[in-house]
Amino acid sequence: MLSALETLAIAAVVFAALAFAVKGRRSLADAKAAAGETRVNAVISFVDQLVVSPLVAIVIAWLTTAARDRGMVLPTAPLWSSLPPVPTLLAAVFLGDFVGYWRHRAQHLKWLWPAHAIHHSDTRLTWFSLERMHPVDRLGSALDTVVLAALGAPFWAQAGNVFVRHYYGYLIHADLPWTFGKAGWILNAPAMHRWHHARDVQGSGSNFATVFSVFDRAFGTFYLPGPCEAPLGVREDMGRGALGQYLHPFRVWLAALSPARRKAILPAE
Repeated sequence: MLSALETLAIAAVVFAALAFAVKGRRSLADAKAAAGETRVNAVISFVDQLVVSPLVAIVIAWLTTAARDRGMVLPTAPLWSSLPPVPTLLAAVFLGDFVGYWRHRAQHLKWLWPAHAIHHSDTRLTWFSLERMHPVDRLGSALDTVVLAALGAPFWAQAGNVFVRHYYGYLIHADLPWTFGKAGWILNAPAMHRWHHARDVQGSGSNFATVFSVFDRAFGTFYLPGPCEAPLGVREDMGRGALGQYLHPFRVWLAALSPARRKAILPAE
């Protein structure tokens, strides 16, 4: 079993090679320009692997056990067991992405946005930007697995959903202009997700799914006019470095307790 550091190293090599194949020597200049933000992402990733992810795993285990003990798990085990492994995994990823789509939309509402804004604050979007996630946001992503457990999905399929969607998340965050052509009718593409990270443009309120673009198409949030060259990031002041990122949502929430400042600080829904 590869360690988290080894998988990150492999991903770094793969996406560096992809970027060079697509953009040539320009990819080297882009990587250099992103170095400062990459360092912040590295710190957040390290803390996440060391502290946050184990805590999230404990929360997931507690919630799924509590749901099972209280009879909140649907009796769908025979249905899942009737499917071969590959369709089972596909169904788990599809359902997980459906839940993730709505969870992601909720993270863009004003009270959850301060934590989610951390992820959007990267102005040089790369595959490693996926690691820039606040612990509160990371905890929210646990909802996907908890719902799959409540739907009776086998544990291995729940784990498969996390694995597939996490590594597909690296792909859609990569600095690649791909739209996937006709495959984009079904699958999310790097260009599609880049519009989601765009600042002050129409597309920044769209493209919430991780794997399947069909959800954004079905619910009216699809936006892909072509490769995205728009400025990325957010206008909020996140403070300095990783510590500023961690503290930002708490500063906003505390300030919002003052009714006079609430409207000025929290973005509109």
